[in-house]
Amino acid sequence: MPSKGLSTRHLIKERPDRRPYGSKVEILLGNAHQFGLYKESTLFLGNNLIIRLIPHENEKKEVQKFTATIEGFATASEAEQAGLRFAMSVLWTAISLKFPLRLEYHTPLPCVVYDRTPRSGQFCGMGTPTISMTIPESLVVEMLEQIFTSDVKVDQKLLVSMELFAAARLEATERARFIGLVSALEPLAEQKKLEQPALLAIVEDTLKNVRESVDIPDNIKPSLEGRIRELTRESVSQAINRLIGINLPGDETALDIVREAYGIRSKILHEGSTDADLREKSSEIEDVIRSLYSAIVGYELRVPAVKKVG
Repeated sequence: MPSKGLSTRHLIKERPDRRPYGSKVEILLGNAHQFGLYKESTLFLGNNLIIRLIPHENEKKEVQKFTATIEGFATASEAEQAGLRFAMSVLWTAISLKFPLRLEYHTPLPCVVYDRTPRSGQFCGMGTPTISMTIPESLVVEMLEQIFTSDVKVDQKLLVSMELFAAARLEATERARFIGLVSALEPLAEQKKLEQPALLAIVEDTLKNVRESVDIPDNIKPSLEGRIRELTRESVSQAINRLIGINLPGDETALDIVREAYGIRSKILHEGSTDADLREKSSEIEDVIRSLYSAIVGYELRVPAVKKVG
């Protein structure tokens, strides 16, 4: 507990030994909506933590990179959880305000825990907020705060999905962008097991026939058995349809857009073809997925999805 008369934020600053751990998140923004950070800045998102935004020197004018640090925690586990929550907050902000963003990391998780005690020589002292944004500073802070200070669960599959989605908008080609957007649906689509006795009996009989067949080469049998077992789970497309039905009930247009998008993605990946209206299709599936995220986290989009007419 903080000493009497000493706030948690001052404790973090003055006594790093009491809160020795922090978490870092590396962020890359597209040029369309630069935050315009010119030096280290500090955010207070309605709680007792200190969040610093540190811009990078960058020769590429089309992107902007910066590091966010969240200080300070008594344990490494607490720091990691806060880093994941901040990563999710950043992704939600990009999705809600509709700007391109990518988390940059080479570790299993999109945040890195570090020791912020004086011997480490990292991130000492308080920064002065100096932010000039094309998006109003107050709006960005509001969006970050929505998730970071909420009780929305930091679900790993949701985090992966949002990461794929936000990064897709930084892709250089329409096909790569489209594939990235559609692929963002899959981490959210939990494929249910199909447990009807008749189906299970058919699968077991088929597996038995494959194992006992003398006409099927032994090196092919394991692959066939794996594919046959997949019949006991619903398909990805079925799982996605169910996902849309639960979170966007009654929205038949959204279902049609998703079905069409998956058909186009399949042709791109398996036939190398494309679609004459791929930019428009990307915009449509993008807004469906943004609406889906909004329903899952329970907050409205600040840049509303465009409803398709007809």
